Amino acid sequence: MRTTNNMLINNMIFYMKSNLERLSKLQMQVATGKKISVPSDDPIVASRALKFRTDVSQVKQFQRNAKDATSWMEITEDAVGKMGDIIQTVYDRAVQAANTGTMEPHERESIRREIEQLKSQLIHLANTSYAGRYIFSGYSTDKKLLNEDGTYAISVSSNETAVIKGGLLQTPITIGTGNNTFEISLTGGGYKTITLNPKTYNSLDDLAADIEKSIIDADPAFENISVKNNDGRLEFSLRDTSDVNGNSLRIYLKKGTANDLLDSINIKTDAISGITVSKSEDINYQLGIGDLLNVNVLGTNLFGSGVEGDIGEVILKLNNFIDSLTITDNKSYIFGQELKIDSDNILEFKGNEKFSITIDGVTKEITIPAKTYDGNAAAGQTLDDLAKDLQTLINKAGFSVTVENNNGRIVISEDSGKKITLKEGTAGLDALRKLKIYTGTDKTVTSFTAAEGLDNAIGDSQAILDKFLSIRADIGARMNRSELTLNRLENDELNFTKLMSDNENVDLSEAITNLLNEMNVYSASLAASAKVIMPTLVDFLT
Repeated sequence: MRTTNNMLINNMIFYMKSNLERLSKLQMQVATGKKISVPSDDPIVASRALKFRTDVSQVKQFQRNAKDATSWMEITEDAVGKMGDIIQTVYDRAVQAANTGTMEPHERESIRREIEQLKSQLIHLANTSYAGRYIFSGYSTDKKLLNEDGTYAISVSSNETAVIKGGLLQTPITIGTGNNTFEISLTGGGYKTITLNPKTYNSLDDLAADIEKSIIDADPAFENISVKNNDGRLEFSLRDTSDVNGNSLRIYLKKGTANDLLDSINIKTDAISGITVSKSEDINYQLGIGDLLNVNVLGTNLFGSGVEGDIGEVILKLNNFIDSLTITDNKSYIFGQELKIDSDNILEFKGNEKFSITIDGVTKEITIPAKTYDGNAAAGQTLDDLAKDLQTLINKAGFSVTVENNNGRIVISEDSGKKITLKEGTAGLDALRKLKIYTGTDKTVTSFTAAEGLDNAIGDSQAILDKFLSIRADIGARMNRSELTLNRLENDELNFTKLMSDNENVDLSEAITNLLNEMNVYSASLAASAKVIMPTLVDFLT
């Protein structure tokens, strides 16, 4: 085959270009330290690089989650620890105050004032925030847990209180035969159908009351369910989430078969099953694939069950201690909580709210007649008038008690120191909750004398302290888990980074050696090409 000058030139250009490409690739590797610059350089290395980079990025995000979770729990642990210190001080003061033989009246007053300040500090700690989020408020991290008087500012669904919150509503709301039923259960099975009578409602309070009454009428097992208007939202709540056998209970609401009420009252349900269920408001951080860590402590776990407007068990017991320090006689007392009655805070009784009273083993049921209390003194509608009306009702039942307005609180006392026990009426018809006389899980409240109140304070504060210590220990265990997870993630980051480096990074000494070799090859190719290409006529022109 005849080899022409053009063939030599073309071959020279082709091979010199190949040499330059190899030289350029090696120069890029030395400059960047990477094996490839574009995926086409090596698709296998490129795909592995994407996988390892994703893994490293994921591990770093999990590390950030773990650090944020640890910070949240550190703030929580510190707050609970300070709460425990407060309750320890309360316990010490209760023991001191119970020593009535050496206690002067002014000393009891000093203790009372100290306990009030400790209660205020406890409420302040209940509203502790982290990075602008309230840590004890469940999902409602933008809202504080407790009001200044110790009542719940929000409703929090927990293991102690089940809550289903509806959406905002406006009146009037018309309930007809086409939208008046729904189903309800406490266990997720055995649903009961609730039917509301057709009616147009201009008050959400009235709508809530009718729904609650219909639920209780459907099954006595639902007597712990409360339905109320919460700032334009209908709220279903269950104050005791365990039955007599210790089984866990929740609220399950299911759409009516044909004429659904839940849509009308703006409660969203599952698109397929038509069910909405109360769930604990635990805040979880993801620390790994399928690895969730609960970082928050719900305020109801600390202070006792309750929904918005209720007062938790811990604050109630502190109030009882404070009240005990104010008693200077041998009477037996039941203290309510602050109850405002004025034109902006109207208290209405519809004629069917009830409670029972027991003294000396005799029990009578008290029904409060229909009446509105709005602060109008001329019409006999003040808090003083309410106290007088209650005393008249109880006295008519055959009991000698004193009912009075004590600085905005209903106080019931028995002069001879006999035990008074009040029991809630049927849920939805309960007068005690309207009077802000709060009962415990057994739905009763019992009177106490000064000495009994101080003895109770000792036992109560010890029980509260034990609960706080248990919660604090649980937080510590979760913090340990977060720390162990963080250590593992740091090791994972090192391992994945090494794999990524082995996959992407070049051996620099080898790359430099190859680069020098290619440079020599390129230089040699230039020299050889200059000799191989024959001189042309131009080379002889002068």
